[in-house]
Amino acid sequence: EAADRAFRAWSRTPATNRAQILQNAASLLEQRAGTFHYLAVKEAGKTWNDAVAEVREAVDFCRYYAARAMDAGFSDRQALGVTVCISPWNFPLAIFLGQITAPLAAGNTVVAKPAEQTPLIAAEAIQLLHDAGIDPAAVNLVPGEGGIVGEALISHPKTAAVCFTGSTATAKHIAKRLAELGRSLTPLIAETGGINAMVVDSSALLEQTVD
Repeated sequence: EAADRAFRAWSRTPATNRAQILQNAASLLEQRAGTFHYLAVKEAGKTWNDAVAEVREAVDFCRYYAARAMDAGFSDRQALGVTVCISPWNFPLAIFLGQITAPLAAGNTVVAKPAEQTPLIAAEAIQLLHDAGIDPAAVNLVPGEGGIVGEALISHPKTAAVCFTGSTATAKHIAKRLAELGRSLTPLIAETGGINAMVVDSSALLEQTVD
């Protein structure tokens, strides 16, 4: 409800202002990188190198969508309303912020549900977005179990779009649920995964294969 009330003002915020706020967020991420490195290691079990890469990717997302907000013709796109973003545990900062900054750049407001395993890094990221200048009502954090909180969010009548990264089965469930609610035209962006095979022959170097 808060995100829906904030939508009117945020969608009317000039694209230049939205872009500047996302640039501010990128700069703050760089300044506070150590905190996010620590949380990625402590909470998500990342190695230090992976934690560094995670923060860099999150910075890139903020700057990328800031630039897209300034593209010629981008302002002609009509914002949809409240976007529900459901992110995974394995990229708890990069995908989390990537999902959020894309709809924010387009003038939508966001309700974000992080993976149950990584709520702390998500909370720190949301605070950073608020510190960067985004109205707290325009980007909201709702942690909790996917089957309860996620289900409630996708079923809410104010949900105008859904961004999801996770299992194929869950993505299909979300699509089915939206159809059952008579909202099969609600945009659903689903990035799903799989278990990929790797074939290694006798000419391969073991250390490269393991890496």
